[in-house]
Amino acid sequence: MERLLADTLRQAREQLIASEGDVDALLDLGALLRDVSVGWSRLPEQTRDALARALESAQPLTQGSIQVLLEELSAYQKPIGRAAAHAQSLRYPSVREAQHAYEHLADAPAFTDRSRLHAALRAAELVEPHATLSDRAEWAIRALSSAQVFPEYNASVSVLLGLAFLQANGGSVDLEPTQVGALVEAVFQNRPLQLPHTTAEPDPRAWSDIIDELIARYREPMLRTERALKDTQLVRVAQLPEAQRAVLQPAPGPSFEWRYLTLQDLIWLNSEIVKSPQPYSYDRLEEATYYQYSYRESRDVLLQAARFLWGYLKYRPFARGNLATALIATLAFLHINGYETRLPAERAAEWIEQVALRRKHPLDAIRQIAAPALGGARPESLRELAHHLMEHYEHALRHLGEK
Repeated sequence: MERLLADTLRQAREQLIASEGDVDALLDLGALLRDVSVGWSRLPEQTRDALARALESAQPLTQGSIQVLLEELSAYQKPIGRAAAHAQSLRYPSVREAQHAYEHLADAPAFTDRSRLHAALRAAELVEPHATLSDRAEWAIRALSSAQVFPEYNASVSVLLGLAFLQANGGSVDLEPTQVGALVEAVFQNRPLQLPHTTAEPDPRAWSDIIDELIARYREPMLRTERALKDTQLVRVAQLPEAQRAVLQPAPGPSFEWRYLTLQDLIWLNSEIVKSPQPYSYDRLEEATYYQYSYRESRDVLLQAARFLWGYLKYRPFARGNLATALIATLAFLHINGYETRLPAERAAEWIEQVALRRKHPLDAIRQIAAPALGGARPESLRELAHHLMEHYEHALRHLGEK
């Protein structure tokens, strides 16, 4: 039964981080699942059996099954609440406290989507019943980092809040600056974290006081490490060995024109994929669109495609269909700029999900599927190309839409 609960927690956590679909229902379901996990061992066996049946019937979590599961768990809200109240209580940061961490660390206003930050913080609470304190801190760090809710320094803010969580709940945070820098690097590169496991008395101070103390100790190594990582996260094609660069980088002919997707193109793509116009954040959409351009010279197609893919997955501007839109938009960008893509239809959903979950570097993902088109040929109509890609990857788009 606990394995089933753990799998449901994982699915809910991933959907909260993506912030797609009915987020309000996901937030409500997340709160109930959190209380179920916290109080699991204190629930009567009969109640646990009933909850297990409800969890099993909702697999996998979809828009429809989320609502059904929410209603079924709500019927047991009182015993769930009583069990959670008698279990060990842990302190998690609020939206306001997370914004405080960013503002004081980055010395800049926290221009962020509060609803996405709320969803990421709720996802951080969805941990298996018997997880250790350091495991819970790592889940919190991973959830916040994956959601990419802040304008910059997401790895540093995530580590800062994870360490504050440990200190607030009885973990010893006595790390050297180099160790904290290594934590930021591990989060940024999605590698295992080396968090402290020693215990101490829980810090009873307000979250803001704990956060400010940690910033005073670790701000410099955190920001220095993340700045250095951002400068090297995508290797420029111009820096590759000459022989490899010649293979990867097409040589445009006299008639070749570099082409980019506009905001209107992305709005149209999302509407076509989801089959209905979706609410979106104009600021986030604009930021995602600008990622097509390199910071120095917009002439490295593979680098620009990788930047575009990473930036779009970072900002996720639409209410629904962001992963599917990122897939088609990135493939279209490569095609209209002189590349063929060799991504099997049955692997497409997994390919984009691996990048979204930071299990595959975006530039590695692009290099895996892209090859220069013969003669630099490219389609004349973006919309004709997009419809062709949507038809070819119909199964992947349906899979991504369900998730």
